Amino acid sequence: MKATNRWIYLCLSFLLLLLLAACGGGGEEAAVNDTDTTQTETQTEDSTDNSEEVAVTGQCTDALSGQVVDMWSPLTGPDGDEMTALAMRFTEENAFGITVNHIAQPEYVQKLNTAAAANQLPTMTVVRVINVAELAERNVLSPMSAEALAVFGDDIASEFPANVWDAGEYEGERYSFPLDMHPLVMYYNKDMFAQAGLEEPGTTPMTREEFEQALQALADSGVQPIAIGTAFQGATLFQSFIQQFGGALTNEAGTEATFNSEAAAEALAYVNELKQQYSPDISGAGDPEVNVFKQGNAAIVIHGPWHISDISKLPFAGFAPLPQVGEQYGVWGGSHQLALTTDDAQQQLAAACWISWLSENSVDWAKAGQVPARNSVRLSEELAEVAPPIAAVAPTTDNVVILPQVAELEGALWGQFGPVVDAVLMGEMSDVSSGLSDAVGQSQQIIDENQERYGE
Repeated sequence: MKATNRWIYLCLSFLLLLLLAACGGGGEEAAVNDTDTTQTETQTEDSTDNSEEVAVTGQCTDALSGQVVDMWSPLTGPDGDEMTALAMRFTEENAFGITVNHIAQPEYVQKLNTAAAANQLPTMTVVRVINVAELAERNVLSPMSAEALAVFGDDIASEFPANVWDAGEYEGERYSFPLDMHPLVMYYNKDMFAQAGLEEPGTTPMTREEFEQALQALADSGVQPIAIGTAFQGATLFQSFIQQFGGALTNEAGTEATFNSEAAAEALAYVNELKQQYSPDISGAGDPEVNVFKQGNAAIVIHGPWHISDISKLPFAGFAPLPQVGEQYGVWGGSHQLALTTDDAQQQLAAACWISWLSENSVDWAKAGQVPARNSVRLSEELAEVAPPIAAVAPTTDNVVILPQVAELEGALWGQFGPVVDAVLMGEMSDVSSGLSDAVGQSQQIIDENQERYGE
């Protein structure tokens, strides 16, 4: 009887389990739905990851249509007209619907600081490389986002000389993108060189021996060999030759002034020797030495590339790099860089698309008298066709001396050694070493004060 009851109990239990399974069909469906939900969540996470990856890739698409990029700059001369033309061309040609407006601003650093205080900054600005650290410290410039940088590609650093690319980084973030470089140019009178029996200089810097022999041959032919002035020209020659003689204006970090070295004294003495021997009477602001050359009264003048536009109109003008008179090559120069002044993601991305296009088409910017920073443009055959004078000095850009990226460093240095250079060249100071040492002390005080101000 117990066995029969036990059998009946087992059968009923089995039937009950079948009924529960049938009623719990939704349980299996729920299990499937849970699986679907998990898959959906996984897909959502994957989708989110993918969307982030796409964003970091940096896309210039019509999703940016309607974005307006206002770009300020210190380009107030003919170079500003060239930049405006390029901005208009990009606006017309780009397929993304981005508009770029170029607005030249005299005293642009002051204007940017004022605009930052009023929360009225543009999207971006052309910035002189010497101002990047200061404007970053003042929160005028914004670091470029990963999305904006991705527009340029992973290997973009290899497209530029290290000196000009590194200068756009400050405190571990990318604040600016190199547009150009502007080293000193040796302008020479082709007719005077021919009359003196000299071959024209090439794109390789003349050696000290070649340079000095050319000066002597020009003097022997009855012309003034070279025009050496004061102010900007004297100071930039001094800075170039310090580097060539193995010295530097500062230590690598830009925290110590070092232009009282033997190399610095030798550099200033060499500039002074050239001046006293060949053009002792030229001095003052306004580049009078350039006017002497343009009037056909000197065979050589060394100055900035912004004079190329006017000088290239002269039938006798030739263009060459600064000679190498020391053991290692170095030449004073500057750089215009492109920096963002907004944190808005879409604005940064639109600006990056314009920056990328401008860099790739910077051969046309060479018409403004600037050497394109981008290697593929600077080393192209097209550059020699579009801007032969720029192509003549382009090979020297790897050796352009750019100061460390320290806030207000150039003012701390130039404002102190500049008067000493002028005094020596004008015959008002004979003790070069003492004058430079006094100036270094003054520069160091300002550097230290700036470090305290900016917390560096």
